[in-house]
Amino acid sequence: MHANGHIDRFARSHEAVFDQVHGTSAFFPFHRRFVLEFENIGRSYDPGFTVPYWDAPLDYRRPERSPVLQRNTLGGNGRSSDGCLTSGVMANWGISVPTRHCLSRRFDNAPFINSWMPPEVVSSYIQSDSSLADFREHIEYGIHGNTHVGLGGDAATKYAAADFFFHMHHANIDRLWWLWQNNHARGMSMYNGIGSQGAASLNDVIPNGGGIGFGGERVGSVMVLGFNGVCYSYDSAPSPPRNFPASGPTQKGSHRNAMSQDGDDQERVRSRPPSAADTAEALPGDSDIPSHRFLSGASDPTGSDLEAIRMRASLDPDQLRAFYPGLVHVSRDGHQRTPAIVDDLSGDTRTALQAKIPYPALLSKDWVAMHGFDYAKVEQVHREACYLIELLNNSTYRSPY
Repeated sequence: MHANGHIDRFARSHEAVFDQVHGTSAFFPFHRRFVLEFENIGRSYDPGFTVPYWDAPLDYRRPERSPVLQRNTLGGNGRSSDGCLTSGVMANWGISVPTRHCLSRRFDNAPFINSWMPPEVVSSYIQSDSSLADFREHIEYGIHGNTHVGLGGDAATKYAAADFFFHMHHANIDRLWWLWQNNHARGMSMYNGIGSQGAASLNDVIPNGGGIGFGGERVGSVMVLGFNGVCYSYDSAPSPPRNFPASGPTQKGSHRNAMSQDGDDQERVRSRPPSAADTAEALPGDSDIPSHRFLSGASDPTGSDLEAIRMRASLDPDQLRAFYPGLVHVSRDGHQRTPAIVDDLSGDTRTALQAKIPYPALLSKDWVAMHGFDYAKVEQVHREACYLIELLNNSTYRSPY
């Protein structure tokens, strides 16, 4: 794909529509369709290709140690003299956007990367944000920006799509949106706030340009996985619905029909690359913790179960209702209750005395200015995240991540 110019095309296209798809509700549907297009082109080279997602919040403590950023994967920091990436599968790549240069990385605290938003904060957004506009701000001003700024170099530019990390990262952002969509009554059709062309509408045309076109496809056509050619699912999120009632001309069809549009009946499943966490034993199980329904770290089943168990043991009912309403159940008589906690943690191979959660880095002023964001709003999102982290650190909760 690199040799045939596709990487440059995606970098140029992202740069061309940058202002339309950041700071607006188009952020989610555009990137869902953009990564899907990359995946579709990849499948013309390898029919089994899917974009794996990088569950970046799991690496929040020491991002530079992530399995994704090692010499045998996507490579680490760039060369100290010029930032050129000399390790990993993209080592010594040249790109031509905006002008010819080496693909670069410059970690924001080299040789380290500053801490990112932890899974617990992202889980709170998934559960407590009732508006897509709010969820978009929390994700875009948080883990989305953390990862781009943390890697630096080309990753922190408008043409960041030149680095394959971009597609893995945005596959995970898409997974988080899908988790959010499945946790809110109107999540699969909610599209509010400011769109790329004014007030957000499902009939908005998905922005495209710079060599990557979507043929006038509209936002409504990509709202639900498994429909209208959006033919994939995630290994740690709810499966696409078997049927989805049409709410307009762009939302129609069935799951089976959508899958067959791909030329076969085999659904694509995006998965997380293996990591050390995958060797952990499963917990003896609290059967009423369907962690994939509401926790960011669901790709780490043991960690997400422990997150739920420890949250319920550490926070009072009012705190749970405010930050983690998915962990408060409603009984048949209509009263909210906190389900019983699993007492037997014999299957927990992780220390119960994990270090307290570090505060994430605030996005740089240069990054915020490049996007045209309101810096005061970015600071507010960061401040609120730090408040939640402080609440957790001052309780008996200890992160399993």
